[in-house]
Amino acid sequence: MDVAMATVSSPGADRALGAGRGLRVIHVGVLGLGNVGQAVVRAAAASADVLRRRGLALSIDSALVRDVTKPRRCPRAGRLTSNVEAFMRGRFDVVIDALPGREPAAAIAGRLLGKGIPVVSANKVLIAADGRRLRRLAARAGTSLRIEAAVMAGVPFVGAFERRPLAAHVTRVAGILNGTSHFILSRIAAGAPFDVALAEAQALGYAEPNPDADVSGRDAREKLVVLADVLFGCAVRSASIVAEGIAGITPDALASAASLGGALKPIVFAARAAACAQEDGLPASSTAARALTAFAAPAWVPASHPLAAITGRDNAVVIDSRFSGRLVFAGPGAGPDVTAATLLDDAIEAAGDETKGESRIRTSHSVSVRAPETGWFVRITGERAPVKTAFVDLQIRAADLTVEKHRADSRGISLLISPAAADRVRAVRSALAAQGLTARVWRALHD
Repeated sequence: MDVAMATVSSPGADRALGAGRGLRVIHVGVLGLGNVGQAVVRAAAASADVLRRRGLALSIDSALVRDVTKPRRCPRAGRLTSNVEAFMRGRFDVVIDALPGREPAAAIAGRLLGKGIPVVSANKVLIAADGRRLRRLAARAGTSLRIEAAVMAGVPFVGAFERRPLAAHVTRVAGILNGTSHFILSRIAAGAPFDVALAEAQALGYAEPNPDADVSGRDAREKLVVLADVLFGCAVRSASIVAEGIAGITPDALASAASLGGALKPIVFAARAAACAQEDGLPASSTAARALTAFAAPAWVPASHPLAAITGRDNAVVIDSRFSGRLVFAGPGAGPDVTAATLLDDAIEAAGDETKGESRIRTSHSVSVRAPETGWFVRITGERAPVKTAFVDLQIRAADLTVEKHRADSRGISLLISPAAADRVRAVRSALAAQGLTARVWRALHD
């Protein structure tokens, strides 16, 4: 089969890619030249002087693309090819995966790792579905799979928890892991309609033309699956985690959340079902030690919570650890340039890793997952809703729920309800609907 090849012109690319004596040249292959892949090539060229001072040079030798004739906004990427076999013949020190979705990324990454070539990936869909299998392949071949850019690329922290088992004795994690949905909610809070906020996110490059993965909560859920493996050593199926999106959240709902002393944020949450089960003398293989509670959905957090102060496209994660206490990591979470910088850092580290990632291989256990019993933020609207406060209170008490705080205004009633199972809250919502009242319900985290 003929190999389709092309190059993208680049001013000064030859200078950037290893010219000069005494430099260790790292030969790189790139899977995909979409927004992230192009950003990787741009960042490699822009970082040439910095790397030269460290005795390094990056050579982007080849990129696997779907269409070699498509115009691209990046310097020359060596040889472009649409033929997988031609790409696989490259002599790479490391390959950067910037492909979307599970396939063909999973098959190609598996082949590369099997040949002993380290792979660096920002593909959370791939890592969530195939991360454990790919790590096993890497371990057998004496190489490594790096995933720092798959979750909060602008705030490198994943590698530290992979390498440090005591720091990684985590009991709970809560975070904002999707910069796109967070940016949209921030704009809605400022008064923008959902469609306008989404269009703005797309214009800025934070959201893809098809934003469903971001606004539905699916992207955040896949990142949570990756974190569950890294932080808890738990293998979790993405579909087992409850996920809800931000569609339907209005400026009124966000203002109501603020009136109760907090903020509505796109949250991921996971915790050991039996907190620190091993501390209680349970074996690591026991059901309690290996089960998780988790969700990925909008949730109310109090103003005192570290996540409440995060704004715009920024992401953050709050990790509670047995030995380290509470740790907070925050920074930019959306954008190809941020992701590209972390991918290149991972690539340079992987290419020079004499241990070939062996210290990163952790044993993961398949676990059961259920939704946690959390508090609830409820917004009730409808004709003359505020004057029906007594009726609402009656329904809450009938379900044996406790209202911690409430606010009534001209448009509706806002409530904070103590931790309860979701079915009890749904029963109240149904009872209210029978009386012509609409109840929107979101989870609430109190600490």
